Amino acid sequence: MSFHYHKRITLIPRVLHIEVSNHGWSWHLGGRRAHATGNSHGHRSASVRLPGGFSWSSRRH
Repeated sequence: MSFHYHKRITLIPRVLHIEVSNHGWSWHLGGRRAHATGNSHGHRSASVRLPGGFSWSSRRH
């Protein structure tokens, strides 16, 4: 049997939250149309959804 831990901490509702787990931590900034994320392993991503079905995303490791 393995042990897992996961906790989501909301700093600003619908805008900024941090997630902590036994694998590390991550942050999420933004809403449905535009957001950025990052984690303790150095992975970062950002994306923007535009009207008309267009979108842009970027990932860095």
